[in-house]
Amino acid sequence: MSTLVFWIDVDNTLLNNDHVKAELERELRAVLGAALTERFWSLYEAVRHERGVVDIPQALRRLRAERSQRELPEARFQQACDLFEQYPFATALYPGAREALAHLSQLGLTVIVSDGDHLFQAEKIVNSHLAEAVGGRVLIYDHKERHLEETMRRYPGEQYVAIDDRLDLLAACKVQLGERLTTVFVRQGRHAEEGLRQPGHYQADRSVEAIGQLCHYRATDFLPEGRPR
Repeated sequence: MSTLVFWIDVDNTLLNNDHVKAELERELRAVLGAALTERFWSLYEAVRHERGVVDIPQALRRLRAERSQRELPEARFQQACDLFEQYPFATALYPGAREALAHLSQLGLTVIVSDGDHLFQAEKIVNSHLAEAVGGRVLIYDHKERHLEETMRRYPGEQYVAIDDRLDLLAACKVQLGERLTTVFVRQGRHAEEGLRQPGHYQADRSVEAIGQLCHYRATDFLPEGRPR
């Protein structure tokens, strides 16, 4: 059993997903045109609203189902699918992301715990070499905050550390585990200013401006207040 087990998010924590989405937007417009690209993102948001997580394969399936071959020839549709499957995710990692994973692996056990569909999200994590960086310890759930007990059974530890760009998710995990969990808010991506905009919002146990800053943390920095260091 490891003393520290790190649960590390992917999108906008290790990988700049906002940048990826902007690049894919431009490339989709070149392949599909403005109207079909806008329809795809509309379906993307609809699926996310229904499931609570991003599911790109499902959004693509819905686009295919509602458009005829005349409106969307199969060759163009496959070209659009290839944009997601062949995106060079390793180039979109935040500066210091690899170094942070390497450093944390010296302090405890590193596990990627991510939300998303099990196909595209898995490809993203493998193709960005993040899976390799954590020794293949990757868990993907529709809603990871609903699977904390399962996650702890898979990778038991004395103290758990959740590293994420979403305060609401960190708060949901903290409610369940209390002092057994140290929450770390990474102020990156579209949720970066959440705590600042809403003074009454949940405040994580630790907060960093960039994932690379975790390279300067010691193991004792992740222990709860009041616990011997």
